[in-house]
Amino acid sequence: MHRDEAVGPTATPTATADASPDPDRQAAGPAGPVLGVLPLGAGLVLVGLGLAFLALRLRRG
Repeated sequence: MHRDEAVGPTATPTATADASPDPDRQAAGPAGPVLGVLPLGAGLVLVGLGLAFLALRLRRG
């Protein structure tokens, strides 16, 4: 047996449904602009709530 010979069934490339997308079936994207991160104000509020929670825990304990 030579190294160039295949030792089993080989797969042949076939055309898939993704090769020619239907223009009527488009993926639905977001309708408006989407924020990837929280705004600065939301971050400051979360940090403030976290500090308040820690202060209450320290005061009770």
